[in-house]
Amino acid sequence: MRRKGFTIVELLMVVGILSVLMTIVTTAAAGALKQSRERRADALVAMVQAGIATYYAQNDEWPDFDGEGKTGNYKLGGDEIDPDRYELTDTECDNVVRELIRKSVSQGANPLLDVTGLFVARQGAVTSKTHGMDFMQALKGTKRSPEKMKIAQMMFGYPNQADGRFKRFKMIYSIPTDQLTVSK
Repeated sequence: MRRKGFTIVELLMVVGILSVLMTIVTTAAAGALKQSRERRADALVAMVQAGIATYYAQNDEWPDFDGEGKTGNYKLGGDEIDPDRYELTDTECDNVVRELIRKSVSQGANPLLDVTGLFVARQGAVTSKTHGMDFMQALKGTKRSPEKMKIAQMMFGYPNQADGRFKRFKMIYSIPTDQLTVSK
């Protein structure tokens, strides 16, 4: 007589095989997500850097930042400070990006930045739990945050590789070479 159905051992083997496959897929997906966040962060830094360089080439000045009279404040480690480098404050960094946005919108056909790709958070203290969102989502509002954000309320940065939370750009001004550099 033929049996109908599966034995408990056969069912356990199928569940075990499916568990192993799901673990492999989940691990690969998590790695790909981290890698995509890292690439996006690098692309955002490069985009803002290119926008700043283009602005300087067109206007012979930095966007909403005057390096005149700045003294070095860049910490090398411990209490040591590099007198030739000035690290812009968070507000100064945000103002630089706001000026690039303003100029990009007014130029129309040849913008300095693709503003749709910017990563922003609502102005305030940045913690390890601060969420970010795309620039266009912030302008329109979302289900989670229905209030539309104005550009003056935005902080600009990139998604953290580990969890996608908001991290701020760093901008360093080299006093002797008159160069402004963006980094993570």
